Amino acid sequence: MHRTNVRWCGRLSASARGLAATVALSLPLTLGGLTLATPGPALAAPVATQSIAAAGLDGVAAGNAAITSVDLSGTWSFTPAGRATTSITVPGGGWYKQGFTDVNEAVYSRSITVPDTGQPQSTWIEFGAVNHQATLSVDGRVVATQTTAFTPSNFDISSYAAPGTTHTISVQVKGRGALRSSDGKYLVPIAADWSEAIPQGIYRSASLRVYPAVYVSDAFVRTSVANRTLSYDVSVTNSSAATRTVTLTGSLASDGTGSFSYPQLPQQTVTVAARSTAKVTVGPVAWDLGTPSYWWPNVPYRPGYRAQLHRLAIHATVDDGRTSDATYRFGFRESTQNGEYYYLNGVRVNFRGDSLQGANYDRVNNGGKGDAYDTLPGFLPPSSGNGGWPQAVDNYQRLNYNVVRIHMEPASPYMLDVADEMGLMIIDETAIRSGSQDFVSGRNNMVAHARALTLRDRNHPAIIRWSQINEPSSNNNDTQQFQQDLYTAMNGNDGTRPISIDAGIGADSPSRYPAMTYPNFAIFAHYLDGVGRYGEALNRHTGRPDGEGEYIWPACSTKQGFTWFATATAAKRGKDASDLRPYTLLSAWASVVPGVRTTDFTPEEGGHPIYGVDNLPDPWSNPQIQRVQAAFNPVAAVDLPYWSASGNSDSNGTFPLPQAVPSYARNATVTRTITVFNDDFTDTSVGFTWTARLDSPTGAVVASGNTT
Repeated sequence: MHRTNVRWCGRLSASARGLAATVALSLPLTLGGLTLATPGPALAAPVATQSIAAAGLDGVAAGNAAITSVDLSGTWSFTPAGRATTSITVPGGGWYKQGFTDVNEAVYSRSITVPDTGQPQSTWIEFGAVNHQATLSVDGRVVATQTTAFTPSNFDISSYAAPGTTHTISVQVKGRGALRSSDGKYLVPIAADWSEAIPQGIYRSASLRVYPAVYVSDAFVRTSVANRTLSYDVSVTNSSAATRTVTLTGSLASDGTGSFSYPQLPQQTVTVAARSTAKVTVGPVAWDLGTPSYWWPNVPYRPGYRAQLHRLAIHATVDDGRTSDATYRFGFRESTQNGEYYYLNGVRVNFRGDSLQGANYDRVNNGGKGDAYDTLPGFLPPSSGNGGWPQAVDNYQRLNYNVVRIHMEPASPYMLDVADEMGLMIIDETAIRSGSQDFVSGRNNMVAHARALTLRDRNHPAIIRWSQINEPSSNNNDTQQFQQDLYTAMNGNDGTRPISIDAGIGADSPSRYPAMTYPNFAIFAHYLDGVGRYGEALNRHTGRPDGEGEYIWPACSTKQGFTWFATATAAKRGKDASDLRPYTLLSAWASVVPGVRTTDFTPEEGGHPIYGVDNLPDPWSNPQIQRVQAAFNPVAAVDLPYWSASGNSDSNGTFPLPQAVPSYARNATVTRTITVFNDDFTDTSVGFTWTARLDSPTGAVVASGNTT
C-alpha cells in the first residue's frame, strides 16, 4: 500500500479577517492504491526558546498622583473571631494561604505614622484587594465599611489622622464564609466556590498614600479608530473645605519603541466643590498617526513582540498655586461588535483561546495554598529559573491562542499590564457565578463588583471584551433585570467594548433575556455537544456572534480530550465561529504557567493535569501541542473532513487514526477540499502551495501546485 502525503503552507500577505476560502485539489495519481495522510496546517519555522525577561517588559501601567507612599506590608496583629490574638503577614496572600484555613472573620491591626508633606493633604489607606467586607477604624473610630471582591479597597482617613501623628488602625474583615444569606448562599462574588484556596482577607498590597488636597484621582482614555480621535475623562478630587478652580493640561508620549508627532491637547478648567469630585472630558482630539500607532495583538506569533502603547500625562494647577500630576498608559485601539462579528481597529477578529481558571492554581502549595496570581512565580515577573507571567503569555501566543478569558477570578494588575505590552487579548470576567451565589440578597454587592472591576481595568487595551457573569442559567434566582443591572454597571462605566455572558450548558440564546437587545451584547453557550464529549456543534444566534465559550471539560485532563482541543476547534472554526475557547488548557498543560508540575494541584474535575514541567521539558516538540498549534494557527490550510474523521481520536490522543485514513484505487483522481483561514490583521491575500508525495512527507513528488 503506497501512501501520499499532501502538504501545504499558507502565507499571509495581509487581512481577510476570518472568512475561510476553499480550494479543491484534484490529484491525478496513476500509481498503485493510495492512502491520503495530511499532517495539518503548516506552521511557521520553529522558534528557539527566548529569554522573555529581555523583552523590555516593565509591567507598569501608570503613575499615581500621590505625593508620598508608605508601604504597610509586613507583620500585623491578627485576631480571628473567637480566638486569641496572633500575628500575620500583610499582604502575604491572605489568611488562608498563611494557614488560617478555617477562619471566616478576623481583625487586623497595626500602628501607622502619617507623613507631613508640608502642604494641605489627603491621606488614604489603600489595599490592593480585600475579600470581602472590610471595616476600617482609626484609634477605635470607624471610618467606613466596604464590601469588595478581588478589587481595591481604599479608605480616606484624612479626618481621623492629622499629618505627623501616629495612630492604630484596625481592619475587621469578613471572608466569604461570614457573608451568606439565610439559605447558605454567598452574598458576594466568590469566583469558584469549589476551590477552598481562593484568597481571603487582605492580600495583594497595603499602602498609606498621601495626596495633595486637590488632585487628579482618575482618568479614562477613550480612543476611536473609526473617527481617528482621542478623548479622555479626568476626575479631580477636592478634599478641602473650599471650592477650587483647577486648570488641566495634558501631553502624550510613546511607551515603547515608536516615535510619533502627537497632537496638542487642549487646556480645560473645572470647578470642584468642597469635599467632592468633578469629572471633565478633554477632546475629542484628532489622531492622525496611522496604523503603526495602534495597539495590535501578537498575531501571527512573533517572538519578542511588543505592542505599541502610549502615555497620557495630566498636570493639574489649582487656583491656590498647588499642583497635581498623574500618568496613565493606554493603547490606541477600538474593539467593536457589529452584527455577527467582532472587529479590532475595523478589522474582523476571531477569538481563539483559553479560559484561565486561577482557582486551580490557587491550590498549588507554594508556601501555603492561595492567591496564585500574586504569589506563584509563574504569575509574577521573571525570576531565577522561572520566566514568570511574561513566559506564560508567550506560551499562549506561541500556541497560537490569541485571547484568554480570565475566568471568574480577576487577574492582577501586573498580569494585565504584561498582556498590554505583549499583545495578548483578554476577556475580563467578573467573579459572579451561578449556583452558590445569591443574586437577590447579594444583588448590590454583585453589581458593585462589576462596576469596580470595570473602573479598575478599563484603561487596559488588552481587554477586548467584558464577560459580566459565568453560567447564570443554573441559578434559580437569575433574572433578566439582574443581568441588565450588571450590563449597565459595566457598559455605563466604559461604553467602549462589547459585553458578553458565558452561559450555561446547552444552547442558551438572547431569547433568555429578550429585552437585552443591545448591539454590543452577546451570549456564548457551553457544552453544545454534551459535557465531556467530542463534537462539532456551534450555537447560531442570528445577528449575534456565533461560537462556544466552553467545551471538552472534564475530558480536558485526558490525552484523548487534549486532541479534541485541536480537532473540535478546527471543525467549529470551519463553521465561521467568532469565539472558540476549549476548557481548560491548564488541565492538559499545567505548565503553560511556568514552573507548575502535574502533581502540584488537583483540577476541578479531579485527577491531575496531563503535562507539567515535571514530564514535559520541551512542550514544542510534543505532537499534541503541535496539533493544537496547527488548529489555532491564524493562517492555516486544513482538510476539515480528514481532521473530522479522526476527531474523536482514542484514549492515547492518536492523530490520525489508522482506520480513518482513506485509501484510493489505482489510476484514481483524488480530490480534496482544503479550507484556508486568514485570521491575521493585514491584507486579504494568502499564498497557498501544495505538494503531494508518495509514501511519506519526504517521498517522491507526484503532484504539486499553488494558487492565491
